[in-house]
Amino acid sequence: MSTIEAQRTIPAGKYAADRAHSSVEFTIAHMDISTIRGSFLTFEASLDGGDQPHISGVIETGSADTHDETRDGHLKSPDFFDVERFPTASFSGSLVAPDRVAGELTLRGVTRPVEMTATVTGPAVDPWGNDRVGIELEGSVDRHDFGVSWNIDLPNGGKLLDDTVTLIASLSFVKQA
Repeated sequence: MSTIEAQRTIPAGKYAADRAHSSVEFTIAHMDISTIRGSFLTFEASLDGGDQPHISGVIETGSADTHDETRDGHLKSPDFFDVERFPTASFSGSLVAPDRVAGELTLRGVTRPVEMTATVTGPAVDPWGNDRVGIELEGSVDRHDFGVSWNIDLPNGGKLLDDTVTLIASLSFVKQA
């Protein structure tokens, strides 16, 4: 794969994420001794190529999976994603440099600016003749900015959960006809 660095464009056209070859994940420090990792199993993402590439996506908040049913149930509650009131979260942004996407994240009805590092790979043609582009995104948000403040004090004076959540998306886009 080649990384698009010298040119600041993704070939013109509309692209859709190939969910079988893509993922949207999050991490958060737990008790300052480990990292909880989770993913969203249901999501959509699109990409508009050209001189000013634009990426957007929507996740179903109730599809969060951390491999622990009890924790996943708590994530769906009003303490975290409040899926009854806010069943989706969204991101919309533009590639503002070969290695950076700037946009807005909406979670729990709150929209905030977010900047993410980006690695763009491709373009490439898969064995079935489809034009593809890959984008890896990573950025951090303060969960309190989105009204997610639930926590527990620990006996040592720390907190059960960190305030910073890292967002990671690995997306394989297929050009649409």
